[in-house]
Amino acid sequence: MLVFGIDVPLVEVMLAMLIVIFVVLLETIVILALLTRQTNKIKKLSEAVERISHGLGEVKSSENKILDVLKKKK
Repeated sequence: MLVFGIDVPLVEVMLAMLIVIFVVLLETIVILALLTRQTNKIKKLSEAVERISHGLGEVKSSENKILDVLKKKK
């Protein structure tokens, strides 16, 4: 097989392509693992933010109840 005007056996070309494909496959696996890890971290963070916002809503509603009671006393 001619590659850039040089006669290269087909086995070496197939071997080079196999190495490149293997490297790309490894990179893909690493990227998918990192994406999965980040997705889990984002999910935990969003749950924490939701809990905090729920807690703040409860505090706000209890403050409003206390203020209503104080306004009625005046």
